[in-house]
Amino acid sequence: MTYAPGELARTGVRGAIWQGLAFASGRIIVLVTTIVLARLLSPEEYGLVALALVLMAYADTIADAGVAQALVYLPRTGVIARSALLISAALGTLLGLAAYLAAPWIADLFNLPDVTPLVQVLGISVLATSLGAVPEALLRRDLQFKKLTAAPVIRAATMGTVTLSLAFTGHGAWSLAVGTAAGSVAYAVTCWVLVGRNAPWQIWRVGTEALQANLKYGAPVAGSSLLARLIFDIDYLIIGLFLGAQALGYYTLAFRLPEVLIINVFFVLSTVLFPLYAQVRNEPERLRSGYLTSVRIQSLYGVTTGVGLAVVAPVLVPLVFGEKWMDAVLPLVFLSLYAAARSLGAGANDVYKAIGRPGLSIGVSLVRLAVLLPVLLFATQWGIVGIACAQFLAAVVFACGMQLVAARVIQLRARALLRAVAPGLVCGAAVAVVGLGILAAPALGGVTTLLLVVPTAVAVVYAIVRFGFRPLHDELMQLFRRH
Repeated sequence: MTYAPGELARTGVRGAIWQGLAFASGRIIVLVTTIVLARLLSPEEYGLVALALVLMAYADTIADAGVAQALVYLPRTGVIARSALLISAALGTLLGLAAYLAAPWIADLFNLPDVTPLVQVLGISVLATSLGAVPEALLRRDLQFKKLTAAPVIRAATMGTVTLSLAFTGHGAWSLAVGTAAGSVAYAVTCWVLVGRNAPWQIWRVGTEALQANLKYGAPVAGSSLLARLIFDIDYLIIGLFLGAQALGYYTLAFRLPEVLIINVFFVLSTVLFPLYAQVRNEPERLRSGYLTSVRIQSLYGVTTGVGLAVVAPVLVPLVFGEKWMDAVLPLVFLSLYAAARSLGAGANDVYKAIGRPGLSIGVSLVRLAVLLPVLLFATQWGIVGIACAQFLAAVVFACGMQLVAARVIQLRARALLRAVAPGLVCGAAVAVVGLGILAAPALGGVTTLLLVVPTAVAVVYAIVRFGFRPLHDELMQLFRRH
């Protein structure tokens, strides 16, 4: 299907809005669940579940062998879809079984015996993820973002309901593990219902060429995603191994806000941008223009939100989660800045995949992992604060590196990328000045401080974009008018 420039942009904006609404609805439920659990669970219990979730996230990442991404890129044929489902279902079953059998060994490795049943329960989530990957990909491939909106909302609602019901009845760490598995099952079922009559159920009708095509494209994507996940979660593993469950609980809670408010937003945008980039992969000028637009918008949002979150962290943590979580304040400051730095490199992986070169992501990820692992191990001597700080510094370096690679493969000048991120950097600095100024004012309570910082920062950012970066302001207004 071919889209005219205006129509494709309009489809992209609508897709981002629908996915944003689904994301916002789901994240509100997740945030409420997190806040309640923080009040009910100890840092150690929270850390135990966090470790189990991280381990299962690795399996989730490769549960479909990358065929969900392959479906967006490859020709739209029934045999391709059926072959993708066969591969995904087979691998998901193997990974779910492996999680169940390996759980005791994992518990011994981390010296945390209570992790065993949590990992086994979350193996159900891995299987559900693999079974839901193909119908989800079919909806994204056809840019059916409005229809897909229901799935993440239902997942979050199911997870929140089950988790809180169990938590209030005293089931501790079990509550989040069971709730997560229930949410994954609900998501997969919803995706299949949404696909309806187009569901590729007949997995016995596959072809060798279709299986090979899925694996040829999907395997590098899965490898890249696994490396990205390893990089994203390597800090959790290091903390679990060397600093213990309680430290992991503090660190996980500190990461929750920047993850929900910034990093997950980029994951949502990625699900929209990748199919859009794939549509114009043979039109270099449109690809470059679209990429620069996404860099401008993502860096503006990510940097300003990350800096703002870092500024209000000392007020936000005790107010929202309670005084027992004060050890999470400093990690939250650096992890918020880490999320801001990540926003400067957001979108590069989507370009690599869209032009048919997912192997580039693997190369970049291997270099990043080789640098990040020893840096984080060295930082453990300063506890979770040292690890959070190291994450921030490494993110700055690799954001620059990823953008340079992206610029080279789509033939963009570095100057154009610098101009694209300039509004975000300027607005981020302004938010820091305004926020710290208000925070330094005497005799202001936590609620009053937040009520002053947030609207003032938003107003300052709008004024800077409106009068200092008028083309970006006009571009944003045009995009929303297209909706």
